[in-house]
Amino acid sequence: MVKNKHFLILLTLVSLIAKSQETIYLPFNNDGLDYIGEELISKGKDGIVRVSNISEPTLKVYNDINSKTLKKAVVICPGGGMWINAMDHEGIKVADELNKNGISAFVLKYRLVPSINKNSEDKNNYLQKKQLSYAYKDALNAIEYLRENSVKYGIDPNKIGLMGFSAGGAVTMEATYKSNPKNKPNFIAPIYPYMYRVDKQIPPDYGPPLFIVCANNDPLDIASKSVDLYLDWIKYKFSAEIHMFSEGGHGFGTIKKGFPIDSWLENMIQWIIFNNKN
Repeated sequence: MVKNKHFLILLTLVSLIAKSQETIYLPFNNDGLDYIGEELISKGKDGIVRVSNISEPTLKVYNDINSKTLKKAVVICPGGGMWINAMDHEGIKVADELNKNGISAFVLKYRLVPSINKNSEDKNNYLQKKQLSYAYKDALNAIEYLRENSVKYGIDPNKIGLMGFSAGGAVTMEATYKSNPKNKPNFIAPIYPYMYRVDKQIPPDYGPPLFIVCANNDPLDIASKSVDLYLDWIKYKFSAEIHMFSEGGHGFGTIKKGFPIDSWLENMIQWIIFNNKN
């Protein structure tokens, strides 16, 4: 039974990534991290495939060459509290929808807290002050790689966006704050972002177009922080759009809730198409 269960999990993940064309291996330095063993794949009762113990950052390419492309690309950072990457409903399924609308997508597996540290008493400190400093570099390296190889993937090097869910939203924002001309995202979409930083500082001359999604009843108190992020952007007259829904909770991704929040992905895609033309 155990072998059959593992086989079904693997089969599910394989079917989810069947449309991917390529795996891109990104540079990394794991000094200060203590990984033991390989990546772990699990599937919960909720049907969500989760990948943990990620020690080597990669990008999965989702680029339907048979469809009309807008020359735009999005790097997707799944969420999971820095412990896991929820690869399907916050990654691959989002990439599929972007592809259907002519947008190239690249799902990032960024480095996570090593599983060996899961029982650490200093969990929050580890997540906020250590692991994020590794993960955001993976996002920046992903953007830099795509910008340098834009011709290969048929994308415009000046139309590369970054989006992330929950902890992936923290990765998105940290990467934005610490980017340089080689790796800065051209637009960003933090989705119910769990922002670890307190001393965030927006460069006054650089605030990429921003699209935020959150539910007012998010149990992690993300709604107010999302509003603060929006206000930070408009303070400098940067382009920003926020979609705050009354219901939806946390971690919904592409899962349909039966609430108006179900339209968020369609809203974001329209925003990418019509509001980032330059």
